Amino acid sequence: MARCVKQINLKIPVTGRDYILGAVGVLQFDVTMARLKAEYGVDAIYEPVNFNVARWVRCDDRKKMVEFEKKNIANMARDAEGCLSFLTTSEWQLNYCMEEWPEIEFFKTREVN
Repeated sequence: MARCVKQINLKIPVTGRDYILGAVGVLQFDVTMARLKAEYGVDAIYEPVNFNVARWVRCDDRKKMVEFEKKNIANMARDAEGCLSFLTTSEWQLNYCMEEWPEIEFFKTREVN
């Protein structure tokens, strides 16, 4: 498996139809919008969301994973490859969630095939 670091990450909320584009810096959004226009003729806009932290999540206990997803449905998203992510407002909120859900594993990175 190759290890890949991306500066931009697409998230698709589990509920709703909007896309969430995560980036290292604000300039990345401007570059993305300019490329969408230049390369595809797409007029896109972006709006800030109240998420500042994202982690891929996994749990060996399927029942616990389903329970976690249900209780946090507004914070769940899938990346472009369909892998489940947890989005939250702050590192503090993430740490609190990790304490509340010790069975769930949270990852800053993931392997890309």
